[in-house]
Amino acid sequence: MKKVISYRQKLIELARIYKIFRILDVNLKLTTYEIELELLKNKVPIPSRRGYFSHKIVNEILNPFVTQLKDILTIDFKLYKNFKNQFNKIDNSIKQNLSIYLNLNQISKITHNKIKSFFNFIFSSINISFNFVISNINNFFKVLTKTVINSLNDIYHFQYEEKFVKKIILRGVYSFFLVILVSGGFYVKSLITDVDGLKISLEIKKDKIKTVKKPEVAKKKEPKKLDTPKEPYNPETDYKLNTQTVLNLFEDLEYDLDYVRKKKLVKPIYFTRLPKDLDSLRSTSRKKETFLQILLPLVVAENERIEKDRKYLLKILKENESPKKTNWINKKYKEYRVSKKNIDELIEKMDIIPTSIALAQAAKESGWGTSRFALEGNAIFGQWTWNGVGMAPLDKDKDQKHKVLKFPLLRASVKAYITNLNSHASYKKFRKKRLELRANNKNLSGLDLIHELDNYAQTGKEYTKVLEKIIKQNDLDEFETVSIDDFKEDNELKL
Repeated sequence: MKKVISYRQKLIELARIYKIFRILDVNLKLTTYEIELELLKNKVPIPSRRGYFSHKIVNEILNPFVTQLKDILTIDFKLYKNFKNQFNKIDNSIKQNLSIYLNLNQISKITHNKIKSFFNFIFSSINISFNFVISNINNFFKVLTKTVINSLNDIYHFQYEEKFVKKIILRGVYSFFLVILVSGGFYVKSLITDVDGLKISLEIKKDKIKTVKKPEVAKKKEPKKLDTPKEPYNPETDYKLNTQTVLNLFEDLEYDLDYVRKKKLVKPIYFTRLPKDLDSLRSTSRKKETFLQILLPLVVAENERIEKDRKYLLKILKENESPKKTNWINKKYKEYRVSKKNIDELIEKMDIIPTSIALAQAAKESGWGTSRFALEGNAIFGQWTWNGVGMAPLDKDKDQKHKVLKFPLLRASVKAYITNLNSHASYKKFRKKRLELRANNKNLSGLDLIHELDNYAQTGKEYTKVLEKIIKQNDLDEFETVSIDDFKEDNELKL
């Protein structure tokens, strides 16, 4: 436990350091206040128990005043001594005169003693009164000084802690408004529930009024139809998921981006397509949040697959070769378009794309999931094709023969985008910078790599500046280290 040193002990320790022997003299029994004055006289900085005001008052007000008072009293005391000396002379002269003129020794002695005792009594009374007045004045100023100094220091320290007081007041105000907001939300929710219940009850009553009993008619028996085989699921025609259903699903599953940012975990919810009416949301922030909630698990899952392959590759390179391992590496050479089976090139290409970059590019290329290419063809990243299955842009020039690549599932679009960045020659600069970060044991940050993708769009650097702005405005860099929560196939939800 830390030893507590009193203020007086600190002052005495200063006296030892600066060798002020008057304070160290035990016989003098100086008070703490007198020790402080003695230290100040010797220009020794004292601890700030009494603070700034004590030093100012003692040095600039009290010391000059006490010095002046002492000078005045010293002058008065000298006058008093002169007067006493004069009286003694008069007394001696009286004694001589009485002895000469009266020649009465006894009477002279008695009279002299009486006169002398009388004047001694007067002078001793004056002396006692004088000392009493001086001591009272001294004590009065000591008490007054201590009271004023402590009061001023309390005010000074209160001003010094003004930031702390403001912080407490602001937190109180924020808490008050938070309580009002929460209670108001519950009230509005209950009010909406009551209105919905009233609306349903009115509709039921209305249906009852309109209902008319029809006479029962004997039903004809129809021949049983043979079971016809069901047609396979077609995502383009059978997909009827709307935005409200998505929002209700997120609420039931307690899927919230604030939770993801805090826990760095996202639920394995994989949508095959975007809701057709996502653009119907009036709130821009809600629209953006819904888009990120749909896309985030797909990007994270694909990055985790690549990261798993990368760890496996680095592991088997340290082990002995086997046909199984060789076949696996050969497949990866083809997947990442590695020429001449260069293992260093494969290591460079087989790596993740920072989540913030993938989300920012998806938002930019798809208009936050509302573009025609995104809704009709799952083309989240606006990748072009000249020979694949794609959708023709409506406003393209006659000379342009490209199409926007079309995908059956959202995850296929994400996978093709990541493969494109990891294999195409246009993004070699991006992969080189990523490898440098790996070599320096640094985390792969979207803000560090985003400006290496200026070849992705015709606008070049202006395009990457827009992506950087999207990342910062929407705090997408907070999703860099997010992983899938309980990544098991049984827990996945595919819609």
